[in-house]
Amino acid sequence: MARFAAASFARWGPRLALLGALGGCVEPYAPDLVDAPASYLVVDGFINGNGVTRIQLARTTNVAAPGAPPAERGAKLFILDDAGGRYALTEKTSGNYQSDSLVLPAARQYQLRIAAAVGGAVYESARVALKATPPIDKLGWRVQEEQVQLLLSTRDPAQATRYYRWGVAETWEFNSAFMSSLEYDRVKDDIVDRTTPIYTCWHTNRLSSIKQGSTAQFSQDALADVQLLHLPRRDERFKIRYSLLVSQVAETAEEFAYYELLRKNTEAVGTVNDPLPVQLTGNVHRVDRPQEPVLGYVGAHTVQAKRIFITRADLPPVNFYQYDTPYTNCAFDTLKGIANDPNVVPISRTRNPDAVLASSRECVDCRLRGSNVKPSFW
Repeated sequence: MARFAAASFARWGPRLALLGALGGCVEPYAPDLVDAPASYLVVDGFINGNGVTRIQLARTTNVAAPGAPPAERGAKLFILDDAGGRYALTEKTSGNYQSDSLVLPAARQYQLRIAAAVGGAVYESARVALKATPPIDKLGWRVQEEQVQLLLSTRDPAQATRYYRWGVAETWEFNSAFMSSLEYDRVKDDIVDRTTPIYTCWHTNRLSSIKQGSTAQFSQDALADVQLLHLPRRDERFKIRYSLLVSQVAETAEEFAYYELLRKNTEAVGTVNDPLPVQLTGNVHRVDRPQEPVLGYVGAHTVQAKRIFITRADLPPVNFYQYDTPYTNCAFDTLKGIANDPNVVPISRTRNPDAVLASSRECVDCRLRGSNVKPSFW
């Protein structure tokens, strides 16, 4: 049973395994493509008309295979337009390719060309017109009972968009359970004053779920209060400061339909009432073997983005100690001889010069859950 390896596709494998775990009255099902033993190319990304194009390449693999699905390394990627323009992408990390920041001419059509490093196979996406994306009208929140709803409104006065897709990334500041003023110096083999801060960190979470909206059935090309996320009011995200970044792209009807099918395959499979997964047909093909399945749809869009911040003071008051955090059971103790234990972190000194207050690294070092480098936008 093949597993779809890149970004959105990687979620299919566990869903199909779940189908097999259902009761005996339900017969497990997997589409022919998923049962196939061959390793097919997976293309994840789109052509960005006003910024950096990022493409991830991988190969399908068997669900039972150990380890991560294999990245497609060493490929040569180019964005081509119908006027002979050619823009190269370079491999930044294994299987992840990136262009320079580009401003592509709006009146042209674009496609992605991929030349595999092994075997010499060449793949191309279908030529598509560059879709101009309207700006996001409003990004905000609403508190309803014990939930915080993150909402988006958008519209196209030209009535030319109709199909929208959003990327969502959230960042929040948090503190560990205890502030440490001490650290172990291996050179001196002693407890010294701390120079590396580990109390305050920032965590960024990029949602992998597919979020789309359509106004095709409406008289106006406008969407109001689309719920992107809903979170408990007592979530740790809102204890200090929270940020939501949303990117918006305008899609064609074909691209919207592809991602809607992908969403149903990856997010709505697991109960007897959910639709069965089906084979995805994108717009990428192998040039010398068009019948070979290739997973992915490469559209071309400009991108619009908007960011908001929410502080604790912006929401109804919650007792500082009533937020849901992973530090609920943290405790500290007076310890001796902790210098050689990497799982214990000194917090502060005591009256006893041979002992310190200390706790577990999970409770003291925020870097286990984020970065202690403040984001540039913070």
